[in-house]
Amino acid sequence: MPRPAITPKKRLETREHIRAAAATLVRQGSPEKITIRAVAKQAGVSVGTIYKYFEDISDLGRSLWQEPVDELRRQMSDIAKNNDDPVNRIRALLQAYADFAHKNHRVFRGAFLYVRPDSRQLPDQAALKDEPFFRYLETAIADGQEAGVFVDGSKKMLAQLLWAALHGALALPHNIERVAFDPSEQIAAAMIDSIMVMIQKS
Repeated sequence: MPRPAITPKKRLETREHIRAAAATLVRQGSPEKITIRAVAKQAGVSVGTIYKYFEDISDLGRSLWQEPVDELRRQMSDIAKNNDDPVNRIRALLQAYADFAHKNHRVFRGAFLYVRPDSRQLPDQAALKDEPFFRYLETAIADGQEAGVFVDGSKKMLAQLLWAALHGALALPHNIERVAFDPSEQIAAAMIDSIMVMIQKS
């Protein structure tokens, strides 16, 4: 007798059960050390079952972080739409990124500070212009250059430098924990001030 088909509700429940198991492991240790086999054991399902719902461990990890990251993108979209002044717009975008890192500590570590082991395949890379945060920064820089308030130069490179500088300030205390840096909130705030000085014409 054929086995009954799995209902959409049951599929969703199983998927969420797997995600919950993965989230438990993330809370208990380092996200980069979690494996499909460990998640299967935690969830009480087979490895094959997990592969019915997720392509690999990276896909499963992304599912844990997607919701808060999407919320960050919505917030940045509102900032970009509702702030005509390019100086204030860039500061608000950078502050939103820093606030996200501080309020969503585990998500930031897992989604933004993850370093792919050499044993794992390089994921498909999206074009830089398709990343909303970069696009908002680049557009604000273009608007500021047109208004004569920002320094001249490649909008693409300046946007990357802004992102890299703030991201580095946020990541440094986490990536080199053996050194007693000042709190990342203080470093990030000082970096945003420095960035704004760097891009504005004197």
